Amino acid sequence: MNSKAAQIYGQRANGRQHGVVLTRNKVVTFMLDMSGYIPDKNLAEIRVLDPAAGEGAFALECVKRLHNSSVAFEFDFVKSLQNLTFVEQDKRIRDKLISNLSGTLKHSGVANSEQVARSLALFEDYLLTNLGPFDLVVGNPPYIRHELISEEKKSLYRAKFRTFRHRSDLYVAFLESGLRSLSVRGILCFICSDRWMRNKYGQALRRLIGNEYNVRLILNLNDADAFDERVSGYPSIILIAREPAKKTKYGQITNISQLKDVAAAYQTGRSRAFKLVESATNTEDPWVFDDALFAVLNSNLLTIEQQGFRIGIGVATGCDRVFIGPKLKDVVESELLLPVVTTKDIVNGSIRWQGEYLLNPFDDGNTQLVDLTEYPRLNAYLLSNEQAIKRRHVAKKNPVNWYRTIDRIYPDLVNQPKLLIADIRKRQLIALDKGNYYPHHNIYYITHKKVEYLKILGSLLMSSFVFKQLKGVSVTMRGGYSRWQSQNLRKLKIPLIDSIQAIKKHQLVASFEAKDLKTIDGLVSDILR
Repeated sequence: MNSKAAQIYGQRANGRQHGVVLTRNKVVTFMLDMSGYIPDKNLAEIRVLDPAAGEGAFALECVKRLHNSSVAFEFDFVKSLQNLTFVEQDKRIRDKLISNLSGTLKHSGVANSEQVARSLALFEDYLLTNLGPFDLVVGNPPYIRHELISEEKKSLYRAKFRTFRHRSDLYVAFLESGLRSLSVRGILCFICSDRWMRNKYGQALRRLIGNEYNVRLILNLNDADAFDERVSGYPSIILIAREPAKKTKYGQITNISQLKDVAAAYQTGRSRAFKLVESATNTEDPWVFDDALFAVLNSNLLTIEQQGFRIGIGVATGCDRVFIGPKLKDVVESELLLPVVTTKDIVNGSIRWQGEYLLNPFDDGNTQLVDLTEYPRLNAYLLSNEQAIKRRHVAKKNPVNWYRTIDRIYPDLVNQPKLLIADIRKRQLIALDKGNYYPHHNIYYITHKKVEYLKILGSLLMSSFVFKQLKGVSVTMRGGYSRWQSQNLRKLKIPLIDSIQAIKKHQLVASFEAKDLKTIDGLVSDILR
């Protein structure tokens, strides 16, 4: 990863700056091989860009391959070096890049090696340049969370890149810029986070790629040792070409020693050690790399909301220690309190409420806040916590309403029966609230006018049939955890509940109440036949 991350994250214990993560040489070699930048080809006219060169993991290997190609095909090596461009915006790291390049060039017989190295290493913010076209864009773009990008840079990137939307990480802009930099038959090969392939902020990027490019290969390295230290970036290698879309080859490895098997499977379609599956990636929908799952998600089964259910998320306050707690009943007016359920209250699919309350500052569920002069105990409590409350973004944005929660609060939700679904979980036991609590922000809820239907839906959601769908549309967190977010719940397909036989409905209800996953799986299999 390049220096932009280093500027933001600061120093690590190992002496490097955060974000400066070196790609292992075997990965670099594999990516260049798969991109066709190999020394047994004539590379004299191939224009190459690494937009986040760092200390030169890709740059040095490109120079070595170009030199070997010049020997084999007898072209002017020094002249062909002008086709290589390595961008690095951190001066200290660029100096290291120049030093490394200079040593490699000198070893290859280039007399003025430092001067040539300086001509190859640009000191720029790549995203604000207009370079190209290139036949190959390759590298490891920086992985920087949206909230760590300066507002000034975010404004510039939003104006320039149509895919940099919502809460995009910086690598999204690098992907779009790299693709736009490709020549007519150019290739992009990046190792970067794969979160954009499934989540909301990647939708515009998926649309762009689906409409204008072909994804030749996606190799999931989430569980492999792709870098010289352990990171939590969920990396994948993606190989994209400017050509009509075809089926995408997809695979997953657990160790980089498997890269040679992937290469064999990709080139020949035959490998005893490894198999690549083919999937469609010409869509803005989350990319699914399982043909059976793809068929389910595109079947005539219905979504949850198409059957009359409503999906929502619990309240975010911006300062839970002030707005949530058991002691609130002793310090503010009782009519302003709602019993709140959090993830720690849900145990094995049952609610074990620990007595916490939510402070509702809204006037009877309206958009207006209560008048503090009418609630002296609330007024005193808020003033005693004024500093913490006003530090929140929502308070700074609207100082007059400084004591509002981030989300509106709807007291009637307490009395509605609802399923409660914790966010980051593996296959989970889902709880039913019969109408007693207000859900916290880390809980998604589903409401329906019929409790029986909620229990049936609860059984369906706990089935392996549905959980496999969720894993397909959700990003997978470290440890195999999935995101049970509303955006993912809305994509799930389930049988039409109204068409399920009465006896099967009764059995699903009983299995939900017993949290009997084995029986649920059997029932769902029967219903789907």
